[in-house]
Amino acid sequence: MSKNSEKGRKGELAVTGILANIGVHESNIEVVRANTTTTPESGVDIALKCPHNLSQKLDEIVSNGSSETALANSQIDVRVQVKNYSGPINKAVAQSFIDDIQKNKNYAEHWLVGGTRLTKGAQEVLEKANEVAPVKCYTAPDIEKIQIQYPAIPFAEINGAGRKNEE
Repeated sequence: MSKNSEKGRKGELAVTGILANIGVHESNIEVVRANTTTTPESGVDIALKCPHNLSQKLDEIVSNGSSETALANSQIDVRVQVKNYSGPINKAVAQSFIDDIQKNKNYAEHWLVGGTRLTKGAQEVLEKANEVAPVKCYTAPDIEKIQIQYPAIPFAEINGAGRKNEE
């Protein structure tokens, strides 16, 4: 596996874990990793089935550091494309992400995750794309803010039971 493929694989797995952890805290969130890293996937790294207002809640966390928004019962499908970049997402990468919307019309929202920020060109591409379909971008700093709101829960404590002595 090439160095870039390995970096991509790690990014996809990390985002999958973060989204799955949100699903431990919030109900009605299902996370599916669409394919292995080197398999062509038409722009879908992760597929979510989640409340239709999850992105609204995440946007509030990114903006305000927290959110009191209750998640809805109605669900949508979300396409997530991960770009494990240590720098900004540029216009060409954003355009490639947007071009994949046509191949993925069954998704209600399209999320681009990664990079330190968006370049001006990338921002323009994503803003224009919102005329066609709901598009979101969560940068690495945004994901860090979201992670703070959803700390990892040890497996032994997921059901609130804690560890029990075996008898």
